[in-house]
Amino acid sequence: MSRTLTFLLLREVLAYSALGGAAVTLLFLAGNVPRHIANLVAIGFSAPDVVGLFATLLGVVGTYVAPIAFLFGVLITMGRMASDREVLGMQVCGLGLPTLLLPTLALAAAIAALTAYLAHEVEWRARREMRGLARGLATRGTTPEPGQFLRLGERVIYTRDRTQEGDLQGVMISDQSDPARPLLILAERGSFGFDDARGEFRFELEGGEVHVEPVGGGQEYQRISFARLDYAFDARSFFAVPESNLRPYDMPDGELRQILASAAAGDSLEAYAQREPVHYQLELQRRWALPLASIPFALVGVPLGIRVRRGARSWGALLCTALALLYYLITSFGRQLSLDGVLPAAVAMWAPNALFSLLAAALLLRTRALVDGT
Repeated sequence: MSRTLTFLLLREVLAYSALGGAAVTLLFLAGNVPRHIANLVAIGFSAPDVVGLFATLLGVVGTYVAPIAFLFGVLITMGRMASDREVLGMQVCGLGLPTLLLPTLALAAAIAALTAYLAHEVEWRARREMRGLARGLATRGTTPEPGQFLRLGERVIYTRDRTQEGDLQGVMISDQSDPARPLLILAERGSFGFDDARGEFRFELEGGEVHVEPVGGGQEYQRISFARLDYAFDARSFFAVPESNLRPYDMPDGELRQILASAAAGDSLEAYAQREPVHYQLELQRRWALPLASIPFALVGVPLGIRVRRGARSWGALLCTALALLYYLITSFGRQLSLDGVLPAAVAMWAPNALFSLLAAALLLRTRALVDGT
């Protein structure tokens, strides 16, 4: 009987966790996707653009969604069992609180392992890809504006006018990408676009000249006329996120530890976006503390859930929201105290888990009599 109950319990917690995870993920996406819609529309987005955007966002929010979804599943399942008198039936059959708590803790450990994988291996990669995607979308949407100089790396582009059809009039391109052979391209007209397949900016120019400027002695000035010229250059460098712009949550664990070791040795962090070691310490601690939140969530969710008598699902959703907000408020407060030098990074990030564990101990002691009849 206990084995059957364990199987049914785990299945129900997982089902409600999946439902809660979908709802929380949609809330996260609703707050982030609109910021990228303008870029998608501007470039004439394709299906791969949308898939790539959603995939990176899911990779970023997964670390936060998994513990909340699990807490939702525990609260709803326990509340339903209490409201349907199944907890009372367990008591009559001599099945106590451990029958509910132990399988839930085992599942919490599995969720914690999954979340740890997301935090250590997936999230930072997704953040890098998302920033690169955002830069790529902006780059692909780049169009020379008439009367303005547009700089793309080592190239400066100027166009005198642009027709309603998008064709350029009076085009000038100064190409300094090869210092030994700088080019100046002048054309009466042309078009400009982005080649998705090759990752290139591409000009199709008509009626113009290429001027090869002499550099150093012994070289001659060259002027080459053309009726039509296809001019393209690699745009993939514009998609990459510069190392100097990377923040702690964009970095793998090894890079974070390397930066902390450099700081401990007295090296300057001026080359990085965050110059204080505490930022890197907080990120490393977060990647361990947040996944393990599933365990205190289980310890809190079981006793709270079985105390619900009516409206199990609505009360479960409200309790989940309140507890998740409380957890992240404590985390944010501790983080700020750490940045201000009041708390060590480890204390700041682990304080929510410790406080929830204390709350769980108090709730379990009060709930034991309800289930065990002692």
